Amino acid sequence: MIGIIDVGGGLRGIYTAGIYDYLLDNSVDIDYCLGVSAGSANLITYIAGQKGRLKRFYIEYSFEKEYFSLGNYFKSGMLLDLDYIYSGITNSTGKDPLDFDAVMKSEKHFVAVATDAVTGEPRYFLKEDMCPDEYTLLKASCAIPVVCRKPIDFKGEKYFDGGLADPIPYKKAFSDGCDKLIICLTLPLGYKKSAMPRALVNLLLKKYPETGKHIIASDVYYSDAVKEILELEKQGKVLILYPENCFGIKTITRDRDGLNKLYNLGYKDAEKIKDFINNNT
Repeated sequence: MIGIIDVGGGLRGIYTAGIYDYLLDNSVDIDYCLGVSAGSANLITYIAGQKGRLKRFYIEYSFEKEYFSLGNYFKSGMLLDLDYIYSGITNSTGKDPLDFDAVMKSEKHFVAVATDAVTGEPRYFLKEDMCPDEYTLLKASCAIPVVCRKPIDFKGEKYFDGGLADPIPYKKAFSDGCDKLIICLTLPLGYKKSAMPRALVNLLLKKYPETGKHIIASDVYYSDAVKEILELEKQGKVLILYPENCFGIKTITRDRDGLNKLYNLGYKDAEKIKDFINNNT
């Protein structure tokens, strides 16, 4: 079984939006889809088969004040309003609904990771943990601390962004039965993440110290995981796709020209997937 992992990355996720549109255009089916943070939302749209939907989220909706604004932060405690994104837009009555029926009918296996705010441990959920017009799972996987003042309540527990506990969950994918993996990063391969200052983390997360520990060490977790998947790529078990140039786009950078360039780069880079699949079947 060949799987794909999308590690998210805020608005840099438009890079993988290009990848999924390429897969849909070329009828390339991936059986196992594991999403981290915004990667979970990207993959669920791929599973639904809705070409172009992700691009609209990044190029059009992200410029709306309801989607992203300082006003949101003071009103709801979220700089990126996850309720607006994954309810207001995504619900069946929204302007760009997710085709939930297509998701549930698909034979593709979907997994999303979120971080337990209390324990700091990763939790993995399936598409069966979602219901029509109830996409709290996606919100939980995407709840970046600081960008969101509070964790997301889901199934009686509280969750932050899945990338804190398991930034590149390749071990989970292999344990679930994958033989080969396509791993989609949204940062250049040599990029070094910077740790958030400990004092700021302690101030923001007094209630959730275990999550705070993961934030402090997140740059180390990510760098170690990249080293490990590079070794797996040498063994032919992994294909790593990543943007060599992010065109100035950061987690919450809004620049249509840069976003379009990053999308086009993802679409082009996705051409490598066919060869990887054909060489490993």
